[in-house]
Amino acid sequence: MEEESLMIRPFKKPLKSTLKLPGSKSITNRALILGALANGPIVLEGALFSRDTLIMIEALKALGFEVEENHADSKLRIVGLSSRIPNKMASIHVGNAGTAARFLTAFLGLQKGGTYELDGDPQMYDRPIQGLLDALETLGAAKFIFHKKPGHFPFRMTTNGISRNFAQVDASASSQILSALLLVLPSAGADLKLHCPNVRPAYVSVTEATKKGFGIQTTHEDSGTYFIKSEAYKTPETGTYVIEPDLSAASYFLALSLLHGGQLDIQNIPKELIQGDAQFANILKQHGLIVDSINQNWRVQRNRKPNVSSIHRELNFNLFSDTFLTYAAITPIINETALITGIGHTRLQETDRVAAMAKELKKLGQQVKETESSLEITSDITALKSLAQEARASNTTIKIDTYEDHRFAMSFAILGTYDLLEDGKPWLSIKDPNCCGKTFPDFFKTLELLRNESER
Repeated sequence: MEEESLMIRPFKKPLKSTLKLPGSKSITNRALILGALANGPIVLEGALFSRDTLIMIEALKALGFEVEENHADSKLRIVGLSSRIPNKMASIHVGNAGTAARFLTAFLGLQKGGTYELDGDPQMYDRPIQGLLDALETLGAAKFIFHKKPGHFPFRMTTNGISRNFAQVDASASSQILSALLLVLPSAGADLKLHCPNVRPAYVSVTEATKKGFGIQTTHEDSGTYFIKSEAYKTPETGTYVIEPDLSAASYFLALSLLHGGQLDIQNIPKELIQGDAQFANILKQHGLIVDSINQNWRVQRNRKPNVSSIHRELNFNLFSDTFLTYAAITPIINETALITGIGHTRLQETDRVAAMAKELKKLGQQVKETESSLEITSDITALKSLAQEARASNTTIKIDTYEDHRFAMSFAILGTYDLLEDGKPWLSIKDPNCCGKTFPDFFKTLELLRNESER
């Protein structure tokens, strides 16, 4: 049976809308772990309800925690038990959620005398976690029996609590390996040191900023050594913690604004942001996008039409790599040539994002040179139009494969909003659009709402 696909309707007029982004998946899942470690009930405001966060919620419930969901108001209530995990046995399925997989594994290492079965989607079986498992074994926290490939999901975990005070950590494959340890080790009962060189700092900074909201100051770091004090997480005095909006999701609407112009107001963006993905706005400013911060909103406009530029752009996305797909997908419209670097680690995410992006762009008639950690894209708008016309002549559209990866669906959907054939009719379709449920279940509904509002 042919995979479900969704045709993307082009925008014919500039934007004139207001948008509220969903909460950050990364911060929601961090805050859930910290809420469970804290000393009482806490409400997470602006929380995201998506596949990845629901996986974390269900896992915490399986471990005996009280978690209440208020989807209508984007709120979660969790009752922390001062680092105690109620259930010493549980079976947990982490899907393809990297944050849930790594954060929960580290969290369980605090338990003395526990036995846990951890499984996930087949895609999770190849995602990196070895560095975390090795560190937990070194710290005396756990032993692992692997059911398939050594050092990977699925596995049985027998836990002992932290009994040693130093570990060498390899987080080169994913900064979440270090973040998982930094989240839970203040609750280990003793001061510890981790040596972890060569880690990407952006998401570690998100971890440290989230911990501050629960009463723990930034971990001291010196030359790759992290000094972790034994401290108790505390429920904030207000009883609430506010989740920052998802700035990876913001990238799609910044790109949409660049393609179509007009004005888009993105609500509830704090002045002091903890997500590195905010830097994506600076990339698009090179193409004429204007982003003004007004009363904790972003007002997004464009000062010139995005004709293909003859400037060769070399852009390092290492610190905000979730957004490289957004940029690469619209490169045929905004660049003549572009070199996107710093993305080698994304080969180990939901899919091999470097190889898959190269494949989809080539499908669109673009020239792509792929290295281990970069993509060089030479745009060919003529080839893209020709392929779209051929598809139209066959009463179909160009179909984008998404590899069960939400970021492919959303990035190429933005490209599809461009009125390539200047007739307002769809020329591009997204396969498996429901994969957006991982982080942004209402993405396509939101996109269509913005299109309708632009035409009023």
